[in-house]
Amino acid sequence: MIDKVCQDYALDESKKGVSIAIVCDGHGGERYFRSDVGAKFAAEVSLKQIKTLLREFGSIAKILETSDFTQVEALTTQREKGNLDKETEVDKSFRQLFKSIIACWHMAIEEHAANNPLTEQELATVPEKYTSVFLDNLEKTYGCTLMAVVATQKYWFAFHIGDGKCISFDTDGAWMEPIPWDDKCFLNKTTSLCDSDAIDEFRYCYGGRSSRPAAIFLGSDGIDDSFGETENMVNFYVQIAKMLGSGKDGRENAIQSLKEDLPKLSKIGSKDDMSVAALFDFNELQNARANLLQWQINRIDTKLSIANSQKDALIEKRERLEPVKDDSQQNTIEYNYVLTDIQRAEQSIAVLEKQLSKLKEELI
Repeated sequence: MIDKVCQDYALDESKKGVSIAIVCDGHGGERYFRSDVGAKFAAEVSLKQIKTLLREFGSIAKILETSDFTQVEALTTQREKGNLDKETEVDKSFRQLFKSIIACWHMAIEEHAANNPLTEQELATVPEKYTSVFLDNLEKTYGCTLMAVVATQKYWFAFHIGDGKCISFDTDGAWMEPIPWDDKCFLNKTTSLCDSDAIDEFRYCYGGRSSRPAAIFLGSDGIDDSFGETENMVNFYVQIAKMLGSGKDGRENAIQSLKEDLPKLSKIGSKDDMSVAALFDFNELQNARANLLQWQINRIDTKLSIANSQKDALIEKRERLEPVKDDSQQNTIEYNYVLTDIQRAEQSIAVLEKQLSKLKEELI
């Protein structure tokens, strides 16, 4: 955002058959005046701890390789629902990862605070009630969310604490949110690494190679807040997925598109920082291209059907009002409104038909 530090931070790494993507989003608001630093540390310590876990997985890796796709809700949610199951060995390994991330994040922010006393700018712009308790509430000052996905040749997993969205696509063009959502993330409220019970707020999913998505996207909440309906955001990711699977320049074209589009989207939408990271299989995305296009075509077809039905209803209303439109001022006003609504409906239909035609051309 203009004149404000970016509070998002993203990392990715792909080496020796292992790919990792991480997105962290520092909290907004006066209380979290070092959340950009907290987000950076969260991403860095997560990358390090994930790599350590992968080296030490041992027998757990064998279990993951043969696992069906599995989703695990936050322990706080499981307790509320009264369905807290006994921890499996896989669950214990993931909880150890989350504990390590939290511990290392706290160490990093404590060291940073010790080496970087409050600046004159912070003292001038942050309310005293937050700066006066700075040393006692470091975790709040640096608060952020965390989302990550890891893919190997034989298994994959993803985890999340906080808001933002993770969207995956399979080769059939079907999409889903693989990591269970947390209803505690609502409007401006979110779970966070800075929570006292953060360890119980992590959600995650995992599976063997057969369940690995063709592509999986991580986006900070600035993305989904801009699109409103989740399906609109999915369509945005479909466009990116099509680019990524389009050829040798697909990755570069997708990156360039995001660099150009995200600032515009932020300006007209959430006005928030936006970060996107993705893991994808090029060959599988190529195979999924026709199905992704068909999903978009079906979506526009549905919108066209609704728009045409609305237009027909407006035309019927116009025909009812036409004989009596001059009988009263109210009838005249209502009649003119209907004419305007019909014109707008026709314009919307024209736009949708143009979009549909373009998509069908891509499908050929």
